[in-house]
Amino acid sequence: MMTVKDFLQLPITKDFSVVAGSHALYKPIQTVEILDFEFAAGVQQVRDTIFNPHSIVLSSLLFANQTPECLVDMIKKLIDLKVSALAYKPVIFKDLPDEVLAFANEQNFPILCFGGDEFFEDIILETVNHIKKSDYALFLKNMIRDLIEEEVSTEKIQSFLQQINKSFEHYVFAANVQMKQAENDEWMQPFIRLDSFLKSGVLSTYKQSILIIFTDRNEQTTFDSILKEWMALYVIPSDALTIGYSQAHLTQTGLHLAAREAYYARIMAEIERSHACHYQQLASDQLLIELYRKDKQFANDYVKRYLGVLLEGEADKDLLHTAIAFILEKGNVKEVAAVLHCHPNTIRYRMMKIRQLIEPLSNDLVFYEHLSSAVKLYLLHQTIEGTTAALESFQK
Repeated sequence: MMTVKDFLQLPITKDFSVVAGSHALYKPIQTVEILDFEFAAGVQQVRDTIFNPHSIVLSSLLFANQTPECLVDMIKKLIDLKVSALAYKPVIFKDLPDEVLAFANEQNFPILCFGGDEFFEDIILETVNHIKKSDYALFLKNMIRDLIEEEVSTEKIQSFLQQINKSFEHYVFAANVQMKQAENDEWMQPFIRLDSFLKSGVLSTYKQSILIIFTDRNEQTTFDSILKEWMALYVIPSDALTIGYSQAHLTQTGLHLAAREAYYARIMAEIERSHACHYQQLASDQLLIELYRKDKQFANDYVKRYLGVLLEGEADKDLLHTAIAFILEKGNVKEVAAVLHCHPNTIRYRMMKIRQLIEPLSNDLVFYEHLSSAVKLYLLHQTIEGTTAALESFQK
């Protein structure tokens, strides 16, 4: 939803200044309206709601030319009507009276001053266009969230596709992209421009990542190659990105599967410290993903039961880090030692101790299988929830 702060970032309002209510720029804007003589003395109001809630009101304040004392009353009425802000053109009042500014500040009501000779009509047009784009972006964001997190029906998928109102092809592919250790959302901006290539697809944000949905008539299309070409065209460096790719699905029935697979493939790529991961290459890890997705509580309870002694501080935290590295390095002791900067014999000793603590009676194969499932479920939860301290401790 557009806010007063967003309004001030439009090209046409770049020279506007905030003269009051600077701490309330978070207020939403849903429409733009013009104030002419609604609050002039002697004017009979024809309806109670002269202005709509969550609107920004534009005015030259001509009605108060001879009666500046009525401006405070005007602000009171705008606040009562739940107007979000007032923007005035400084033709009658270059500076508003101090008592007006003081009252607006006291009430956390934003007052903006035009920067020059901006036309009301141009401001309205640009603001309305931005609101429409924002509403569509919010719709896409909510749609992607539902596709990944909810059990959506075929009917709901078809409803989504109809509302997007694009010509989608028979097969759908998806990619989920995230910047490693991103400090803000600026890295997403070059990807937003990729939307121009998606004549039969969409692009949206999801949990600090970008979700790209692409459709094509050919099931054998290699979407990863297409995405790399687009990124090269826009000079988007891939080294700092983690990308997950879905399999191909039928658009009308598998849109949610493509979105979901791309997201979880990206999560697994992050866990395994890879730049990219294709969902179809995850093999049995797909079972763990589905278990976690459908019953997160059960999965977490299993992890706590199996790895509890390593998680609850009853054992040296080095044992937990060793168990994680052992699984991510696929049981290669030398690689684990290199990652943790230890001697291989230290890793062997720790693994023996881990086995004694959590599963002393099983054989090597069964122990590795059980440890692998528990560690991956643990890392899956930690990565999705954004609490990857254990994972980061040996990635540095």
